[in-house]
Amino acid sequence: MGKTDIIRQLTEYFQHENIHSMVILTDGNVEKHYADYFAELSKSVTADKIVLPSGEASKSIETAISIWRHFAEKKYDRDLFLLNFGGGMVCDLGGFVASTYKRGIRFANCPTTLLAMIDAAIGGKNGVNLQFLKNGVGTFRFPDILLPADVTLLKTLPEEELRSGFGELVKYALIGSFELFQELCNFDNIFSIKAEYIDFCIKFKQDIVEKDPYDRHIRHVLNFGHTFGHAIESYCSESGKPVAHGIAVAQGLYYESLLSTRLGHLPQEEWQQIADFLTKHFDIMPITSDILPKLVNYMQNDKKNHNNLLNFILLEHIGHAIQDIPIPNIDLCSFIANHKPQIAKPLQSC
Repeated sequence: MGKTDIIRQLTEYFQHENIHSMVILTDGNVEKHYADYFAELSKSVTADKIVLPSGEASKSIETAISIWRHFAEKKYDRDLFLLNFGGGMVCDLGGFVASTYKRGIRFANCPTTLLAMIDAAIGGKNGVNLQFLKNGVGTFRFPDILLPADVTLLKTLPEEELRSGFGELVKYALIGSFELFQELCNFDNIFSIKAEYIDFCIKFKQDIVEKDPYDRHIRHVLNFGHTFGHAIESYCSESGKPVAHGIAVAQGLYYESLLSTRLGHLPQEEWQQIADFLTKHFDIMPITSDILPKLVNYMQNDKKNHNNLLNFILLEHIGHAIQDIPIPNIDLCSFIANHKPQIAKPLQSC
């Protein structure tokens, strides 16, 4: 699927739904690459464009308020269509804005990053960060039209952005496909991610979401790596040295796989395979005993928690996750503190 397919699908939708006004929400990095895309999209409807500063800092309630005000000043009504054209920040924020403006306007996501294609753009979760708390405020609202992933958009991504998406892709392999993980173990070039990998992740998530759209039970497995990952992401943001979401998730995959083994769920040899793989592709940051309580403090806001216990998604085998395993803080500290990855960058320098 490519640009032609997306533009055709949107044009047909606009005609069928009698839509005449659209706002394209994007960021500065994306805008400079895709002027031709925006020009094509603007042929079938009157199009306004909002360009946000790139980066996670824009995913805030303050930004949402500024967009709502823009809509109100333009006197847009509920017939407005919002196209979120960008990465995870744009898709999360745009979905939140669309689901709340005048109690809901129609929207779609056109993801431009690997991370957005396999995660943020699908599943109906929308939100903004609450200071350093990841996705502290949000909604469930599914896009009104599901656009195909245009893998040609990945060609403009820098290596670090691709690596961030790769972290999320590895998650899908670990919870859903032993075969995919084995194939990734022979993977050397971050720029040669296959379209079928993306297709697998999208289908896997869609199947899970269909069974549990509002994240009450089985959908929790999609958060493997995210309890530690979100905490690390928040800690690094508050420290003034933010890390990309997928990079933080890769750290979470490492430590939650380690927990899986130390709690007797994941065989030692499979843990070693995961550890070797992750330390090959990512700088795994050691978590020292003085930093772990700060991470636990962030984890205490995790949405999976129950009865004041941290609930984790763990692995039973590569390709099969088990959900909602409660772990007391004292056990977590004894299992994780001062574990030293084979190749590591200190967390203090994040």
